[in-house]
Amino acid sequence: MHPYDHARSSARIHGGVWQDYFELHSWFDASKSLLCRFTHRALRHHLEGVAEATAHFGADIRNSDAVDVDTMTLGVQHLEEDCPRIISACDWLVGFDAPDWLPASLPDVEDLAQASVMRFGGEAEDFLPLHRWFLATAPWSEDTAHLMFRHHAFGVFEAEVRFGPLIHHGAGWVTPTRIVAERHVQEVLGRVPPATEFLRRIKGERWMLQATSPRKLGLDAPITLDVMEKTHVVA
Repeated sequence: MHPYDHARSSARIHGGVWQDYFELHSWFDASKSLLCRFTHRALRHHLEGVAEATAHFGADIRNSDAVDVDTMTLGVQHLEEDCPRIISACDWLVGFDAPDWLPASLPDVEDLAQASVMRFGGEAEDFLPLHRWFLATAPWSEDTAHLMFRHHAFGVFEAEVRFGPLIHHGAGWVTPTRIVAERHVQEVLGRVPPATEFLRRIKGERWMLQATSPRKLGLDAPITLDVMEKTHVVA
């Protein structure tokens, strides 16, 4: 489904208007800009992605009826409408054809932070949050296949959104977050691959294609711009 349809569904359930929820649902589907194939969902369509959305948007989203709607609930709604069951990140890795250049083990996050200090200055604490975020996917798999979720060019831009455009270190010193993130991926993988190098290695399964249609949700009734502007009724 399109983010517009997910947003209309949210408005019908929780009140407000579809515009209140469109940014959140667009966030989940932003990975389609990388690969117009259902496997793009692997990057955010899972419970761990819902947790990341909550970190990004906050615990609640206030709609135009002045009601705070739980972000986790909205994220789970998105998953339920796009998948036949609630998915965890590890579900996307079943049958994953891991590239032979994936490392067999992970570097220590403290060592990565110290490497950033040596390169950019400052203290390890200035860089630890970014390095920890990249490697927070470690519990998502039993091996290093979990690196596919953030260790790529798209993950570099995700880090910039997550931590802001600049990392402050030392008195008045800053370094663009994207540069530090690129160095992180380079040190872990020896390269900064596009996310598609991972996404194309996911084994397609039927459940990945079983998104609910707007018609099944009762969202296909004719609606005019006048109705949307005056009443915002979407059912």
